[in-house]
Amino acid sequence: MNPPGKDEKALAKVAEYRVVFADCDPMRIVYYGNYFRMFEIGRAELFRMLGHAFPGYIERGLYLAVLSTACRYHRPARYDDVVSIHAGLESVGRARLEIRYEVRDAGGTLLVSGHTEHAILDDDGRPQRMPQEIRDAADKPLADH
Repeated sequence: MNPPGKDEKALAKVAEYRVVFADCDPMRIVYYGNYFRMFEIGRAELFRMLGHAFPGYIERGLYLAVLSTACRYHRPARYDDVVSIHAGLESVGRARLEIRYEVRDAGGTLLVSGHTEHAILDDDGRPQRMPQEIRDAADKPLADH
């Protein structure tokens, strides 16, 4: 496994996922767009791990909108593989945050890496200030949650 770069924060394993046939192209390789769904699984489980599950924010009328995303494909995952999804808060600002992801195979080989950038919006789609508890969570190592 590759350690994080000097400017990158460590990621936590937040979920395991078994690749289903519907995730794959005709060659039984995961279709590239389906990794973004794995990122979404990682994002939801990361916030749950941090003690800030999304249903609590939805009850408050707050939503995590995706502003941008990027994905780099290193090796393919295939039908019936079990992969681990890793995620971590890379940066948190006053109104935006970035989450970094990795998807690894059972042996720890990096398959996919990427990130998403988000803003907090209210029910009317207006940007909101980042909740303090999210900014505080970004300052703690994941093991401390």
